Parts: sequence; C-alpha cells; structure tokens
Amino acid sequence: MVPPSAPTAAAHALRPRAFALELTKGCNLRCGYCYYAGREEAYDPKTRMSREVAYQSVEMLLRDGPPGEPVHVHFFGGEPLLDFPLLCDVTRYGERRAAECGKRITFEVTTNGTRLEPEVIAFLDEHRVAVGVSFDGPPEVQDAARPLAGGSSHALAAPKIRALLAARAGTELAARTHASVVLTRLELDLVRIVRHLEELGFEKILLTPATDLEGKSNGFREQDLPRAFAAFDALAAEYERRVLAGEPVRETWFPRLVGRILSGERRTQFCSGGRDYLGVAADGKVALCYRFFEQPEFAMGSVQTGLERGVTERILAAPVDERTVCSRCWARHYCGGGCHHDNQTSQGAIETPNPISCELFRHGMDRALGAWARLSRAGKLSGRTQAALSSPAVERPTFADEDRPRATPGTHARALGAERVVYDPATHEVVVLNETAAFILARCDGARTVAGLLDELEARYAAPRERLRADLLATLADLAARKLLGG
Repeated sequence: MVPPSAPTAAAHALRPRAFALELTKGCNLRCGYCYYAGREEAYDPKTRMSREVAYQSVEMLLRDGPPGEPVHVHFFGGEPLLDFPLLCDVTRYGERRAAECGKRITFEVTTNGTRLEPEVIAFLDEHRVAVGVSFDGPPEVQDAARPLAGGSSHALAAPKIRALLAARAGTELAARTHASVVLTRLELDLVRIVRHLEELGFEKILLTPATDLEGKSNGFREQDLPRAFAAFDALAAEYERRVLAGEPVRETWFPRLVGRILSGERRTQFCSGGRDYLGVAADGKVALCYRFFEQPEFAMGSVQTGLERGVTERILAAPVDERTVCSRCWARHYCGGGCHHDNQTSQGAIETPNPISCELFRHGMDRALGAWARLSRAGKLSGRTQAALSSPAVERPTFADEDRPRATPGTHARALGAERVVYDPATHEVVVLNETAAFILARCDGARTVAGLLDELEARYAAPRERLRADLLATLADLAARKLLGG
C-alpha cells in the first residue's frame, strides 16, 4: 500500500459537500456481492449511529461545507430504513439547523425497498428526500442476487416500490428517484432487466457491474467478458433505437457515456469520494467513502475531532495521467481511473484499476463513440457536435512526396462502416473521418511515403492522379492539424 503524503494546501482547501451516514450495519438481505459481507461483524444490528453522532455530522457539514452551496446527507447502511425514526429525526434537525444558518441542505436514502411502508413514503415525499432503490430485476434475478431469509425479496419489495413510484409520478421527485442495479454473470439480458424496472415505474435506472477476479461470487470474471460485451452491445442498440424513435431512455449507462463526449469534460478522478464526498461510520469516524468504514488506512478523522486530509492528498497526488496503468489507456479521460474501492479490493491499491472493470468500461465507451457519431449526424443530440474541419487559423503543415507520415500513437478508432470515429486522449478531441480520410490514416505507419500513399489511392479510386494528390495533401494537413499525425 502507498502511504498517504502529508496534506498540502490543496487538500486542506477542499470542503465536505456530502456525508454518507451509516445509520446501521443491520440489513434484512444478504446480497452476495455486498462489500459488507466480508467484514468481521457484518450486518451487526447492534451497530447503529447515535443521534449525537448524526447531529455532529450535520453540524460539520453546515459549518465546513462550501460557502453558498447546498450540503447533502446520504442515509446509508446496511438498510437505513431499519432505523427510520433516526432518519426522520436527523432530517428534521438538518432542515431546522440549515434554516437557522441560512444554508440549504438536501437528503437522500439508499434502500432495498423492503421497508417502504406508507408512512415511510409519506415522510420521504414530504421532506423531498431523494431515493435510490437497490433492486436487480425480475424475480429470479432479484431473489438470487438479493436473497431474503424465508421468502422472496422481489415479492416483498416490488409492491412497495410501485407505491413509492406512483406517489412520485408526475412530480419533481420522480427525477430524484432511481433504481440501482448490480449486474452479475447470473443474468446478462440487460434489456430485459431494464424493461422490468420500467414496468415497475422507474424513470431512471443505474447499472453497475460487479466483478470477481477470484471466482468467489457471481461477479463478472475474465471468461465472462465476451458475453458481457454482447449484452452491452444489445443495450447500446436499444439506446440508439429509442433515441432515434423519440422514446424515453431510462437506463443511464449509455446516456452518461455519450454525455461525457457531449460535455467535453476531461476527467482526472473517477468520483468525488475522499475529496468532498465522505463516509461517516456509526461511531462518527470519517472514511474515504462508505465502502471503507473498517479499513483504518483510509480513515479521515471523525466528526467529533475534525477531518484529516492525508487520504485526500493521496488521491490528489495520483491523477489519472500519472497512474502507471491508466496512463496507457485511451479511455482514461472519460473514466477517471476507476472506483477507489473496486481498485483496492481487486488490486490492493486505490490507484491501480480493476482489469475487468476497465475492459467493461472501454467496451462501453467504444460503443458510445459510435452511438454519438450516428445520433449527432441524425440531429438527435445536443451539445458537443462532431469536430469541424481545421480552421484556416490553425497551422496546417505541408507534406512532400518523400515524407513518411505516422499516425499519433495512443489514439482510439472505431469503425463506422467505411468511416471511422477517432478519439485522441492527448487532446480529448473526437472526430469522424470519412472513408477516404479513414483509409489514409490507417496507412500512415511511418513506413509509407506520401508518394506511396498516392499510389494506393490511385489503385483504390478511379479519379485523376492530380485530383487524388490534392485530396491526399489536404487530408494529411487536416489530420496533422488535429494532431492525429506526427507521433
């Protein structure tokens, strides 16, 4: 393990924006992929957060949170609704104290849905609490992944989930309610899973693959990747079909990936865990996030004594471009380096990504590039559009017959029929090349001369040589201006 460095001014300057509170370790389900399962006192119902610790958490957020911005309390567990009275108490306390401080506070709960009784739904709606329901799909999928002792978790939770969603339908709370689905090797018909959750009434569906490099659970293993790729391909096709047909898209996997292309954001970290989103264990100790409560090397102080930023400094000191493995990955600026806990669990270091997760993400991002190109061409996307040709103000180098152009190493290309989408992680630019440009770039290997490339064009296209020469030189100039040549 890499020890944390002494915190710098940058680490100390970060303020806590959100806390995930471990209301209780107790849970009535035993999900095979749960990060709690391997802990010494997993699911101990006696481990509960006191009112005092919860209040201290709220006070720290209101006191130390970013000036002028809302702070957020995320009720977590175990199953947090096993301590519904505490959730109610903390919500009311936070609302009152925020009003007294002239600040804004929001709330969220992650639940398995089995405790969504009418009085719970009424309270969550009244106080505008965002709800994430952990639910994995049709009965045979849900019950295998999230077993309930002596019964069916699907049968218990489904009618309660329907009641929650019905109460929120047509209100602003519908957009603040989602299903959180953990994908495993047990069921790879992702379209079927999504449709089942839509039938329950969900308008937002988050999909998260579970992985298992050691074969101890039902998480994805290396041998599952071909089936998993095919499953995500089917989901991508359904996403494109719906967008083209003007139908709602409720799963968020491909909309989020395409959204990253549209935004142009260059991600240097995977998430805000350990920076402004932190976990608070039942005893008040603060950790990188809720998945690290019982790993002392990722402790970050407590709500009683204050935050310690050594872990934050470790995270800030390892941006994705400086990580040994990530620096070689073409998709790193769309990913940000992988989930800290997933990395730590699989590789023993938060800076080293899980190879299975990497393969799944790269495959999804590759499909997203193709979807972005087709849908933007069809006029179905708003935001970042396909890169325009280089402007006259950009330096456009000239090429002589004896030059040997070489494609920039590290770029990623996806075929679109005879065309090609090319992404350059160095510039974070995406461009769609037509058939001729794609043909030329594929042959810029540093061995072929410009004259040799012209000979290949002449053999391929029935056009006058001088016309082909002009097209070749213009294309090479454009590719160089886009920094796709010159490596």
